[in-house]
Amino acid sequence: MKEDPPKDAKPAEHAERAQRFAVGGLNIIYDTGESFWAGPVRDVSESGIFVQTQHDMPVGTSVTLVPVTDDDAQLPFDVKAEVVRVDVYDEDNHFDRIPGIAFHLIGLSAQEREQFRAFLTRYGVPVRGAKGPA
Repeated sequence: MKEDPPKDAKPAEHAERAQRFAVGGLNIIYDTGESFWAGPVRDVSESGIFVQTQHDMPVGTSVTLVPVTDDDAQLPFDVKAEVVRVDVYDEDNHFDRIPGIAFHLIGLSAQEREQFRAFLTRYGVPVRGAKGPA
């Protein structure tokens, strides 16, 4: 039996790992409202996006994500998100770790979540994470 997560827990702390997808050509603009940056998406799930970047940002920072692709594979809306992890390049201890920022998606309506799921199904290639039915 699963125990309920603590009320003050971040969603990623107790969530089961969601299926990750690679989406070719997908880049993200991440905007704090004061500044913005962009980077290629390493992987994406229904609950979050990992953007490959050397940029550093405090955990807990709220951003607006604007997906940008090379073709018509656009999402029809921007996504609110929060920084949940920053992987910095560490040549001495983790030379094989890809630097970047993990964003947890927040505030998606049921319709936006379904559109996001359809986007992943149509343009995404499963790369790791949850397994399908046995």
